[in-house]
Amino acid sequence: MGSTPPRQFTITIIGGGIGGLTLATGLLRRNIPVQIYEAASSFSEIGLGLSIGPAAHRCMPLIDPKIREIYDSLVTTHADSPGYEAYRQTWFEVVWASGKKEGDLLMDLKAAPSGQTTVRRADFLDALISLVPREIVHFGKRLDCLVERDGEGVMVKFEDGSEIVADVVIGCDGIKSRVKESLFPGEVGMMPRYSGMYGYRAVFDMEDMVAAVGDQRARVSTMYVGNGAYGISYPIMRAQKVNVGVYVLSEKWDCETWVRKAKREDMLRDTDHMGRYVKALIERMPDPSQWAIFEHPHLSTFAKSRVAILGDAAHASTPHQGAGAGQAIEDAHVLSELIGDSRVQSAEDVMVAFKAYDEIRRPRSQRVVTSSKENAYLLCLCMDGVGDDEESLKNTFQQRLHWLWDLDVQGQVEQAREKMIAYLEY
Repeated sequence: MGSTPPRQFTITIIGGGIGGLTLATGLLRRNIPVQIYEAASSFSEIGLGLSIGPAAHRCMPLIDPKIREIYDSLVTTHADSPGYEAYRQTWFEVVWASGKKEGDLLMDLKAAPSGQTTVRRADFLDALISLVPREIVHFGKRLDCLVERDGEGVMVKFEDGSEIVADVVIGCDGIKSRVKESLFPGEVGMMPRYSGMYGYRAVFDMEDMVAAVGDQRARVSTMYVGNGAYGISYPIMRAQKVNVGVYVLSEKWDCETWVRKAKREDMLRDTDHMGRYVKALIERMPDPSQWAIFEHPHLSTFAKSRVAILGDAAHASTPHQGAGAGQAIEDAHVLSELIGDSRVQSAEDVMVAFKAYDEIRRPRSQRVVTSSKENAYLLCLCMDGVGDDEESLKNTFQQRLHWLWDLDVQGQVEQAREKMIAYLEY
């Protein structure tokens, strides 16, 4: 990235998931000193499938070309199923799952040029680890709290009793972020909230999926839209398996944990009005689990003084438009470019970069959270003004996804850079 004077600060990253490692890779490429503190004893990632939309896909090589190379080498696409090469640019096919047109195709949603791409989260994480020197990673460091010292950095205290003084801190520690708690001490309403929907999730072997819904529905990513509930399926692991979810609108979640073993009678009750595809999936679900879908309330800021948050720590979203991981990557792109700018030489300069990052990224990522929740109603055919009207559904799907995907990713960085420069010169 060219030579710049040695920086007078080190970035302390709390959390070593995909967001944290992506950010660390971008900063290291720009010769920014980084230290990572991870609560677990080793890097780990929950969840099976990870899908990145077109905007985040365009961000990857701008953070570091190796990230995009890794992702592209691991992805499953529709072209992994012989005979389905024509669906290379398809994101999802949308199929009616209830009503008079049950089983019919509503529309083919395109996401040019990449179409639907999925990676196994653990595989992507393992590959990202190779981009980060092991000596900068500290395991078994679960954050207790942050205490800012007047002009002298941030005291970072861990549950094992150890502590460090950090120049600046970036929290990448997920939806239950301890860094976020330190930004908003004692404030009510800052923690994740139930979104009004829960889901049943399982992974099918491809041959079982074909037996359930037929070859095309098994091999082409599909959304099954229905009254009050919807289903989703997409191939993973080079089309050897299929990730399946069925989501149900429900005002209450009466369990202390976010995940519990599903009862078959509950699944049958929740989907008794759905059509052949969703019923076939429910009947064959192997060891299904029931997941409460949580989301992040809008925060007043993503940065205060020497501390910032990104990804799920800042704006955890429901999964109804597949944008959560992509927003973390967009965050990492903006932050790595701002902090990597040659004008940023001190911790005080990083604080200014944080301010610009917040002003540019918070409105978009919070709109994504809102849009994703609205998408649940769209997919359940109960969005106000749309309902089950075919033309309205088609137009609304296209409008919402184009807003999400057609982002000028480098333009977003330059907007943030202009703000940062103005603040630095003030």
